[in-house]
Amino acid sequence: MRPTIMTVSTEAVAANARAIRRALPAHVRMMCVVKADAYGHDALRVARRLRGCGTDAFAVAIVEEAEALRRGGIDDMILILGGACEESLRQAVRCGASQAVYSEAALDILRDEAVKTGKPARAHLKIDTGMSRVGVRGTEALGKLLDRWQRCPEVVMEGAFTHFCVADSDPDFTALQNARFREALAAIRAAGFAPIAHAAATSAMLKEDLQYDMVRPGIGLYGSCLPELAGQIDNAQTLSTRPIRLQAIAAGDTVGYGRTFTARRDSLIMTLPIGYGDGYPRVLSNRASVLVKGRRAPLVGRVCMDMVMADVTDIEGVTLDDEVVLMGRQGAERITPDELAELAGTIPYEIMLGFSSRIPVEVID
Repeated sequence: MRPTIMTVSTEAVAANARAIRRALPAHVRMMCVVKADAYGHDALRVARRLRGCGTDAFAVAIVEEAEALRRGGIDDMILILGGACEESLRQAVRCGASQAVYSEAALDILRDEAVKTGKPARAHLKIDTGMSRVGVRGTEALGKLLDRWQRCPEVVMEGAFTHFCVADSDPDFTALQNARFREALAAIRAAGFAPIAHAAATSAMLKEDLQYDMVRPGIGLYGSCLPELAGQIDNAQTLSTRPIRLQAIAAGDTVGYGRTFTARRDSLIMTLPIGYGDGYPRVLSNRASVLVKGRRAPLVGRVCMDMVMADVTDIEGVTLDDEVVLMGRQGAERITPDELAELAGTIPYEIMLGFSSRIPVEVID
């Protein structure tokens, strides 16, 4: 069996959740986002581990994710954040999940399914305050939706929420979004509803004026994009393998497709069984490092579909039995998704989620 493996520590995720909980006011509830298989960390096992760590609810993107949690015994509040077709809306009612609602048509479908099944439909009213993705937009459209909702007692307005699009980079636009959300909440409450209000995901959730009744930690649960808690949170994924070849090359020899690396000295090149076919980004060619014996070794040559090469000339005693870490901690050194994302010109979300099913995942509880 190929030695390449992704190891996930649910205890690391739980420890991150506890750190976030400590940083929040006691009255602010915490909805933990476990969509996209908990950002590649195994949604069901993460959700089970997060119960008892200050978690009040969970959020997913699609109804299939909610159903998987329900089948796994998660009976907490689950919010489906995304928009949905008719059958997905009906499935949400049947599995007891809350659905983001921003149209009269969706509200009518939820109501119809609640009547048919005898189960209450639950929903969170989504307000578009500037993301221009999903949500009801403008006072007139909101007024019409609220008027319809007043005639739909079968659909419980469990929450009302929005999503900030530049909370980490543009405080002025975030303040504008927040003002729009406050205005919408005033209209919602004037119409006789009392929903849980929530707006802030990871990058905004520690700002007091954006916290409302609940916050939605997502990427922060998995150790990234939360500089305010640096040193208190850690990444939960470790991507590791073992070498399949060690080869001495001479100064002037080249490595890999396109001959993009030329050795300036006699060198020892390690070949590793992982590549862009596994989701390891090709753009990291000649940019990233790996950890061997607790030390960094630079990648050399282009990342191939199934292999990468590293220069281990300066690391003594390297053997084919050494564990090599491509993402994670080894000794005092660490390679984070944030580091790889910066090198690849992307975001840590994509790094965490980008590895393919060719890499087996071992979850350590």
